[in-house]
Amino acid sequence: MDVQDEQIDPSEVSADDTEAGLSAPPALTVAFARGVNPGKWARIWSERRPEDPLALVRVDLDEQRDTILSGRADVALARLPIDREGLNAIELFAELPVVVAAKGSALLDQDTVVMTDLVDEQLIMAPLVLGWDERASELGFPPAAAPLATDPESAIELAASEVGIVVVPQSVARLHHRKDVDYRPIDDLPSVPVSLVWRQGRDDEAIEEFIGIVRGRTANSSRRAAPAEAPAAPVEQRQGKRRKPAKGASSPGTAAGTSRGAQLAARKAKQEALARERRNKRKGR
Repeated sequence: MDVQDEQIDPSEVSADDTEAGLSAPPALTVAFARGVNPGKWARIWSERRPEDPLALVRVDLDEQRDTILSGRADVALARLPIDREGLNAIELFAELPVVVAAKGSALLDQDTVVMTDLVDEQLIMAPLVLGWDERASELGFPPAAAPLATDPESAIELAASEVGIVVVPQSVARLHHRKDVDYRPIDDLPSVPVSLVWRQGRDDEAIEEFIGIVRGRTANSSRRAAPAEAPAAPVEQRQGKRRKPAKGASSPGTAAGTSRGAQLAARKAKQEALARERRNKRKGR
């Protein structure tokens, strides 16, 4: 699915939402890939659990796995590629791969581009998208020159100076957007999934709660089982053992017998008797 349909907000999370402002140890620490905005989910958490602080930590691609395995974060909103050995993962949405170029570039004359449009362009940094190397090899692209930058913000600043192009997920292009650059989707590259990941064996209540928030469960719904209760006593135990009526006898409050047919027959007979009584009264007037 397109990130435009699923992304919450292209803006960055504010400093107030990060761990720097916490006065108590966080109940949960959430790492998030550059450009992914966890703000909505963090706000829902704070509304539901105001007594349990949540910390946010931004990480780049090469830090995502270690951040979880080292315990620096409990869960991560991670962008592929990531080695999933030892991790649980739930895919949330997918982002478009885009090329960022200086305003006025011929690449921006069309709504979308394909890889062959980029063959003669200078890559400022290694692309942060899936499938680039394989596709470039298929198309016979020359070997990439040494990167001029490793940080997307710096790379996009160089792109604004017409040094070259930057290939990143759409949310990263939005995060570091400038007036002197623009971006276009790359049609023949796969989308870039973003997943919620956490270490296998971690199934504590705080993680379950955050998973529920991200997956859209309401405050009144939960995957966790309700607390066990003592089994209810059988009806006869609670109310005393009832004596069975003798066969053919009337039960209290019912017509003779206990079958539904007998009750209906008695009701019909009573209605007919009342009707005859009313007719007799009218005749006697």
